[in-house]
Amino acid sequence: MFIQYLRHTCLFFLLLSFNSASFADVYKWVDDEGNTHYSQQAPKNQDAKIIKAPPPPARSAADAQQEIDTLIEKQSGTFEAKQEERRANKESAQEQEEKEKFCRANRHNLQQYKDNPSRRTIDADGNVTRQTEEERQAKIAEIQQRLDEHCQGL
Repeated sequence: MFIQYLRHTCLFFLLLSFNSASFADVYKWVDDEGNTHYSQQAPKNQDAKIIKAPPPPARSAADAQQEIDTLIEKQSGTFEAKQEERRANKESAQEQEEKEKFCRANRHNLQQYKDNPSRRTIDADGNVTRQTEEERQAKIAEIQQRLDEHCQGL
């Protein structure tokens, strides 16, 4: 909320500074060599003619406010869209990292099952048992299927 308020304030002062700069008086003078000069500051030791800036075109306050509101909405919309894009990119990166972690763990497990035919497991009661070859092959097929489904291209 504060950042949005700060943006509105900065935009207001920026627009105000452009308006005030456009109303500045311009001084015109000719130097001793016959060169004509223009400046926003009068020369110290020369007579200068003041050229008044023309008045700004007539505008209603409602039109000016509508233009400012439109600019703010455009700016806010862009900011929100970029913020949403950054959030989506961050989520995507996190999902990708989790997927890579999942694939690494499954590849490691698959390699362990392939390399260690006499693998022992601990059941729910804490008893250590050896897997049968059929259980081992079923587990290898299960892990391979998960890798095929979720880890293509990684």
